[in-house]
Amino acid sequence: MIGNLIARAFQLLCGAVVLGLSISAIKWQYFGAAPATTSYSAFAGAFGVLAALIGIAASFVEAIPEIIMVGVDGLAAVLLLAGGLAFAIGLKGVTCNNDESTAESSLLNGGSITSGTDTLYGFPTTNYHAVLSGRCRTAEADSAFLFLGFLASLAAAVLCFLASRRGGRGVKSSAV
Repeated sequence: MIGNLIARAFQLLCGAVVLGLSISAIKWQYFGAAPATTSYSAFAGAFGVLAALIGIAASFVEAIPEIIMVGVDGLAAVLLLAGGLAFAIGLKGVTCNNDESTAESSLLNGGSITSGTDTLYGFPTTNYHAVLSGRCRTAEADSAFLFLGFLASLAAAVLCFLASRRGGRGVKSSAV
């Protein structure tokens, strides 16, 4: 039971961090819409937060069966894993200290428009190294927390499944 609540707390923390980092990445988009990877990771983080909150409630309320929580946590795990993989693939070949690789990454450059032979990117021309390096580190952290959220959701799903198999209901049954 305590393990389930610890997994839920970690799931909630990871989901909240992913949501915050993804929204931050969406805000730095200057040209065009934010990349689908960034928007999807915001959705996955929000779903992770929702799954954690429902799971915490399910630990105390009899109305939510464990098998439902196994499904919700399984879905959260799949969504978070997909987001982590999408970010990892999107950042492949990008080195945070290399201005050229970060400037060319659609996840980091804030969008671009081409006018004739010139391409304008959505990052400032002054202090661009610090801006791109910071964006890169934010994206790497987002990817890492997506994977950690996947692990937390998977752990919560397994703990709920094991509790349903042995007939335990967490806090609810321990008080009886």
